[in-house]
Amino acid sequence: MFIELVKGVALLLALCFLHGFNIRVWRQHPRTGQVFSGILFGTICVVGMLTPVVLMPGVIFDARSVVLSMAGLFGGPLVACIAAAMAATGRLWLGGAGAEVGLMVIALCTALGLVYREGRARGRLGVEPVTLALFGLLLHTAVLAVFQLLPTEVVQRVNQTLALPFLLTFTPATVALGLLLHDVEERLATERALHGTAARLRAIAQAIPDVLLVLDAQGRYVEVLSPDDAPLAASPAQLVGKRMHDVLPAEQADRFVELIRSTLLSGQTQSVEYEMQTLSGTRQFEGRAQPLGVKVGGQAAVVFLARDITQRKRAESALRESELRFRSLLRNIPSISVQGYLEDGTTSYWNQASEELYGYTAEEALGSNLLDLIIPPPMRDAVREHVRHMFATAEVIPAGELQLQRKDGTPVHVFSSHAYIRVPGHPPEMFCIDIDISGRKAAEDEARYLAFYDALTQLPNRRLLVDRLQQVLASGARSGLTTAVLFVDLDNFKTLNDTRGHEVGDLLLKEVALRLRGCVREQDTVARLGGDEFVVVLQNLSSDPPEAAAQARTLGELILAQLRQPYDLAGHEHHFTASIGVTLLREHRDSVDEVLKQADMAMYRAKDAGRNTLRFFDPDMQQAVNRRALLETELHNGLRQSQFLLLYQPQVNAQGRVTGAEALVRWQHPAHGMVPPSEFIPLAEESGLILPLGYWVMETALRQQARWRLDPAMAHLSLAINVSARQFLQEDFVAQVLALLQRTGADPAHIKLELTESLLLDNVDSVIATMRALKAQGLGFSLDDFGTGYSSLSYLKRLPLDQIKIDQGFVRDVLLDPSDAAIARSIIALASSLGLDVIAEGVETAAHHQFLLAHGCKAFQGYLFGRPMALENFERVAREVLGPEGTSS
Repeated sequence: MFIELVKGVALLLALCFLHGFNIRVWRQHPRTGQVFSGILFGTICVVGMLTPVVLMPGVIFDARSVVLSMAGLFGGPLVACIAAAMAATGRLWLGGAGAEVGLMVIALCTALGLVYREGRARGRLGVEPVTLALFGLLLHTAVLAVFQLLPTEVVQRVNQTLALPFLLTFTPATVALGLLLHDVEERLATERALHGTAARLRAIAQAIPDVLLVLDAQGRYVEVLSPDDAPLAASPAQLVGKRMHDVLPAEQADRFVELIRSTLLSGQTQSVEYEMQTLSGTRQFEGRAQPLGVKVGGQAAVVFLARDITQRKRAESALRESELRFRSLLRNIPSISVQGYLEDGTTSYWNQASEELYGYTAEEALGSNLLDLIIPPPMRDAVREHVRHMFATAEVIPAGELQLQRKDGTPVHVFSSHAYIRVPGHPPEMFCIDIDISGRKAAEDEARYLAFYDALTQLPNRRLLVDRLQQVLASGARSGLTTAVLFVDLDNFKTLNDTRGHEVGDLLLKEVALRLRGCVREQDTVARLGGDEFVVVLQNLSSDPPEAAAQARTLGELILAQLRQPYDLAGHEHHFTASIGVTLLREHRDSVDEVLKQADMAMYRAKDAGRNTLRFFDPDMQQAVNRRALLETELHNGLRQSQFLLLYQPQVNAQGRVTGAEALVRWQHPAHGMVPPSEFIPLAEESGLILPLGYWVMETALRQQARWRLDPAMAHLSLAINVSARQFLQEDFVAQVLALLQRTGADPAHIKLELTESLLLDNVDSVIATMRALKAQGLGFSLDDFGTGYSSLSYLKRLPLDQIKIDQGFVRDVLLDPSDAAIARSIIALASSLGLDVIAEGVETAAHHQFLLAHGCKAFQGYLFGRPMALENFERVAREVLGPEGTSS
């Protein structure tokens, strides 16, 4: 029987081994491991029941009590329940008279094991041999007590033959199995702790930016850990197992080996700085060697931490260089004075710029007191208080502009900033950084003056004039007195500039300014707007409008008289006049801009009146200006909305046949109807809109001529197109015309450009060059309104003209005014002598026609032959008249 019980103990030992193996296998899946442990404990119980100690049929004894109690103690509820279920199943399968008692034993052992586990979890029970022995004795005593429920004869036999061996065998077995399972448990816990520690160490080693080396006493690489390979002499796989002499230069390797041995000998951490060639180039390192404390491969070893300090070294080097540069810069920086002072005002630093700014050499300044050096006496008490407060509180004196003094006592304007410096081991210092702003202050004063005064005449400029006018308007509204504003413009000032130069023109402007100031009272204002324009503001005139106007006129006449006096300019006598516009401010409701505009308009009215005179502003004048501005806006809209059209006025020969037409532009306004050319053409000239308008006229006319070119009945017609001076003088005018000819397909031989004599005012040579360039392409030229402009016979001889046009002003009165008749005859004769065609415009009666025919004119245009008409009407008229071949069209 004892041998059978020992066999049960052997099963328990096998259980320990298998349990430990199972837990390791399922370490990552603990719940699965518990299930398999339960199965393992249950299997051992079943195997034990298959080879039991059989007391009598149906009554068996085995080691299930030990197994199930340990399953509850070390496995927990899940393991214990699985094992108990398997054991109960096996016992029921074996059957017999002791089956019920056997089930009770299974439940009892499982429950006591779980109770023991709970006591252990609460810290009241341990897993020591004595505790296990007491538990085993208690457990198996309880089992024997349960056996007392068997039949009497079986109980007697158990008590006599089995009780003592049972207690003596399974109590120690419980101790042994408990200790073995506890050992398995501890070893697994140790393994988990070691595994966690190893993981933490690996993570720490990887997180450390330094290189970690384990080196033995011979300088062999045992282990290499580094976040990357860049700071290593070779990759870790190439280093491990090699000696330093195999990788590093011999001298450097010897140095490291000596460091390792010194560290091992002293047992203390040792540091070293070195430079090494790595995979990322030459780097600098700071190394620390620490004895490892255990041998590796039979050799003492050290842990070596190498930190890359290349950037730090570079930064230190850069800092040293920067400090050197800063000291040199501070000493030699131009224009910025730097001084240092101690708490009592003693000078501790004085750079070269301070020497130049204040006049003291460094030898003179160092050791002297701030107050005595550069602080003017009135400022000394305030500066002394500021310095005391700064050293007491470390609060920096606010930066600002100061007027200090030089060694010679002259003042100097500086912008002064301050810094409080405290260096350990040294007394605190105050540094002053001063920048000389004397030049800037002078420039500011000059700029302030120039912002309000004219640099040439020293008179108030537009800005100051506007300011004073605003004040005058405000005060005049309160007092009820009248203010007059006179706009003075010199006549023909441009001529002086062009002939004598701007220097002489400036002399005139200065003299005019002096004369204007001499004409007004102290309370009045004379200002220069620019160029040759001046404004005089007369204040506190009479509250009665007529009387105020008389006062303004009296002063205006005085100004005109003074400005008419001769001027001695650069040794030459000159005579000049001026035009003056006057506006009176009675109710003071107008803005400054409006007042100046009114005076300006009045001045132009004086210009129109012949100059050298004075005119007052009239509200009707303002209405005309407003209408002109509105018309300009509508002119823009008219171009965008295609409100313009071309009319065609026939041109005929001596036989009355239509030889061509003049294209005349008209504005069909949607609200005002047909706007006369006399209203919108001058406005287009002044506003610059004549350029897009002229381009449209040119393109439209050329397209029409190209269509006539394809019609045999109309192909012989020429077309005259008016070109404004501004349009003709464009730099790309030739290119524009040629491009239009090519795009439209018009015949240049049947195109005649009509020019006015105003073209000849400036740059005649350029005009002639443009005409010749276009004439070379086949275009013809006609001089319009001849005799009314500024052309001379010399110009007429040079111009490459084809035709002269007699102005209608001469034609209308040829029968009434002998002078006009003589002019018409002279123009016809002159054109004939120069080989030019001549055409008369404005022919309205047959008498006019006969007179011109009699004196040699062969081409005509006027109401007698047709008014300007729409294209359809013109073409109908042209077809009704005999063509050039003498056939009826």
